[in-house]
Amino acid sequence: MPSQLSTAKTFFLVSAIVNIGYALVLGIYAAITGLFTCGIGCFLFVIPIICIVSCVMDFIAYNKLNTLNQPGTYNSIQFAAIMEIVTVLAGNPVSLIFGIIILVYLNDENIKSYLVQKGIY
Repeated sequence: MPSQLSTAKTFFLVSAIVNIGYALVLGIYAAITGLFTCGIGCFLFVIPIICIVSCVMDFIAYNKLNTLNQPGTYNSIQFAAIMEIVTVLAGNPVSLIFGIIILVYLNDENIKSYLVQKGIY
């Protein structure tokens, strides 16, 4: 396995943990704001959903990078990296940086040829 894929796997795991933290903090903030604004602040519950979806996609991508035997792995990893970039809407700059780095890694010709060789591109 190329070192860039190992690094991407680590980034997905760290990003998933960070997204769980952001979702919990933003969920508590939305609940408190909803209580003090008589329910109007409950619309803030939409924001943690972005982090939760990204967290689930990060764990899926991490699992697919561990096994490297399922077709469609490249598309799943690419979608998870894009979801990490989208989490900047929830105020998560760590996942934004990880998502950009992973997309740069995925565009490397060595990585693409390795994934084609494994039959999962």
